[in-house]
Amino acid sequence: MTLADVIEPDAPAAAGRLAVPFPKVRAPRIVMTWLLRLRWLAIIGQVGAAVVARSLGLNVPTLPVATVFAITVVTNGVLFWWQRNRPIPTRLILAVLLTDMCLLTILLSFTGGADNPFSTLYLVHVAMAVTTLGGVWTWIVVGAAAMLYASLLVIPTVSLTPGGNLPMAIRQAGNFANLVLVGGLIAYFSGRVNRSLRWREVHINALRERNARNEKLTTLTTLAAGAAHELGTPLATIALVAKELELAIAKQPGSEDLIEDARLIRQECDRCRFILDRMRVDVASDPRAGRTDLDELLARLDQHLREHERERLQIVGPLNGHAIAAPGPAIEQSLTVMIRNAMDADASGQPVRMVIRPEKDTISFEVIDHGHGMSPEVLKRAGEPFFTTKEAGRGMGLGLFLVRLVAENYRGKFTMASRPNEGTQSTLVLPRA
Repeated sequence: MTLADVIEPDAPAAAGRLAVPFPKVRAPRIVMTWLLRLRWLAIIGQVGAAVVARSLGLNVPTLPVATVFAITVVTNGVLFWWQRNRPIPTRLILAVLLTDMCLLTILLSFTGGADNPFSTLYLVHVAMAVTTLGGVWTWIVVGAAAMLYASLLVIPTVSLTPGGNLPMAIRQAGNFANLVLVGGLIAYFSGRVNRSLRWREVHINALRERNARNEKLTTLTTLAAGAAHELGTPLATIALVAKELELAIAKQPGSEDLIEDARLIRQECDRCRFILDRMRVDVASDPRAGRTDLDELLARLDQHLREHERERLQIVGPLNGHAIAAPGPAIEQSLTVMIRNAMDADASGQPVRMVIRPEKDTISFEVIDHGHGMSPEVLKRAGEPFFTTKEAGRGMGLGLFLVRLVAENYRGKFTMASRPNEGTQSTLVLPRA
């Protein structure tokens, strides 16, 4: 099953299905998939029942029974092709259920009619209609089941025994087997379909959350681009004037304090540029593009860190020999955010570890600190845009948000685990190239 099966365009909400007399099937591909599997199970069960009946000496005509089996196999093949190449309307699922009930009626008419213990298999089709169709469609199936069963009481049928009555032992065994079969099929089909539909709803909610985060990122990117455009020239002018002031003041004796002020102005201009660059990170590129070797990644990551940050960082694990299926800049920025957050969380200056774990299909980066940790409430909000626990002026609350977007965009995963006063572990998992 793919995500294309999850987001069916004609899938209405559950509330809408209750209000519409003829609702559309939710996730028709899921329903058709399990319906086809159930039909294959029915074929196997019918063949087994025919073999057992013959071994007991019961009258089971070969040609009519084989014809019903052949029709079921052929229609199953056609439906399998149809669901792979064309949309699945609700009427098609209804037609499959009605066709199966007609085939069951034909099969029963040649194997004892209403006296056949398996004549209550119509209930399986009713349960399918309740689970998948709903509304008036279900009552159509109920009505068809009643009419077809009533026809077995009217039309001439082929008896399973010469005398017309099944031996009591065979009848009891048949009733028991029918009860187990009907109950098992209803439980299997209904359970599987409901589980698949719940899985679909979970994925739809995840896609909605991701789209909401991407909308926030789009807003942030637009804001950053406008700010960078508007502030770039003034910042460059301020930095240039500050440099000229520094050179001019340096010629005057006793002007060390003024020189430091001029340098501070230039440093703050550089800081503003750095903040704008961080806000303009691009995580919306093609998720299939990019390959980064681990040794190159670590070398470029070293350039992002200041000297005291490099001294505190301890890298555990392989340093080369692996490649990641994501572009270097996005990973570098993500790891830089994780490392700096870990160092900011531990004011004692203890080492921060980054553990690299290569797996079969992924490479994980675990950044571990021994800081003050986070409460469950704070941990739940970590990663939301503009949410930060840092002091004013030390963070914008965008770092973890961008790390999470990088992970999602490149088919990875970002998680955090923390307890108060026990430190925090943030983990970025990315696919191997």
